[in-house]
Amino acid sequence: MRRTRLGWWRYAAWEFRTVLRRLLGLPSAPALVYAIRCPRCGEWVKPGRFDLLHMACRTCLETLARPRRTRGLLW
Repeated sequence: MRRTRLGWWRYAAWEFRTVLRRLLGLPSAPALVYAIRCPRCGEWVKPGRFDLLHMACRTCLETLARPRRTRGLLW
Protein backbone atom coordinates (compact mmCIF):
# COMPACT_ATOMS: atom_id res chain seq x y z
CA MET A 1 0.00 0.00 0.00
CA ARG A 2 1.36 3.34 -0.97
CA ARG A 3 0.67 6.37 1.14
CA THR A 4 0.08 9.54 -0.83
CA ARG A 5 0.79 12.95 0.52
CA LEU A 6 -2.26 15.17 0.68
CA GLY A 7 -0.61 18.29 2.05
CA TRP A 8 -1.27 20.20 -1.16
CA TRP A 9 -4.97 19.26 -0.98
CA ARG A 10 -5.30 20.57 2.58
CA TYR A 11 -3.54 23.78 1.59
CA ALA A 12 -5.81 24.23 -1.44
CA ALA A 13 -8.91 23.69 0.72
CA TRP A 14 -7.60 26.22 3.27
CA GLU A 15 -6.96 28.77 0.49
CA PHE A 16 -10.47 28.20 -0.89
CA ARG A 17 -12.05 28.77 2.54
CA THR A 18 -10.00 31.95 3.00
CA VAL A 19 -11.09 33.37 -0.35
CA LEU A 20 -14.71 32.40 0.29
CA ARG A 21 -14.69 34.11 3.71
CA ARG A 22 -13.28 37.28 2.12
CA LEU A 23 -15.92 37.28 -0.61
CA LEU A 24 -18.71 36.85 1.95
CA GLY A 25 -17.28 39.59 4.15
CA LEU A 26 -16.73 37.31 7.14
CA PRO A 27 -13.84 37.82 9.58
CA SER A 28 -10.82 35.60 9.14
CA ALA A 29 -10.81 32.34 11.09
CA PRO A 30 -8.46 32.35 14.09
CA ALA A 31 -5.50 30.02 13.63
CA LEU A 32 -3.98 30.11 17.11
CA VAL A 33 -5.33 30.02 20.62
CA TYR A 34 -3.57 32.59 22.77
CA ALA A 35 -5.49 32.15 26.04
CA ILE A 36 -8.06 29.89 27.69
CA ARG A 37 -10.38 31.07 30.46
CA CYS A 38 -10.29 28.79 33.50
CA PRO A 39 -13.85 27.93 34.57
CA ARG A 40 -12.81 27.58 38.23
CA CYS A 41 -11.08 30.90 38.86
CA GLY A 42 -12.06 32.90 35.76
CA GLU A 43 -8.46 33.83 34.89
CA TRP A 44 -7.16 33.88 31.32
CA VAL A 45 -4.12 31.57 31.10
CA LYS A 46 -1.82 30.37 28.33
CA PRO A 47 -2.81 27.02 26.77
CA GLY A 48 0.35 25.41 28.19
CA ARG A 49 -0.76 26.24 31.74
CA PHE A 50 -4.26 24.75 31.28
CA ASP A 51 -5.04 21.07 31.94
CA LEU A 52 -7.83 19.87 29.65
CA LEU A 53 -8.24 16.62 31.58
CA HIS A 54 -9.18 18.40 34.82
CA MET A 55 -10.50 21.56 33.10
CA ALA A 56 -8.46 23.80 35.40
CA CYS A 57 -5.34 25.94 35.28
CA ARG A 58 -2.18 24.95 37.14
CA THR A 59 -2.91 27.35 39.97
CA CYS A 60 -6.33 25.80 40.57
CA LEU A 61 -4.89 22.28 40.37
CA GLU A 62 -2.32 23.09 43.04
CA THR A 63 -4.99 24.39 45.43
CA LEU A 64 -7.65 21.71 44.81
CA ALA A 65 -6.35 19.31 47.44
CA ARG A 66 -5.70 21.96 50.10
CA PRO A 67 -8.38 23.46 52.29
CA ARG A 68 -8.98 27.08 51.43
CA ARG A 69 -9.14 29.98 53.82
CA THR A 70 -12.38 31.86 53.49
CA ARG A 71 -12.37 35.38 54.87
CA GLY A 72 -9.83 34.57 57.54
CA LEU A 73 -11.77 31.64 59.01
CA LEU A 74 -10.35 28.15 59.14
CA TRP A 75 -12.92 25.39 58.92
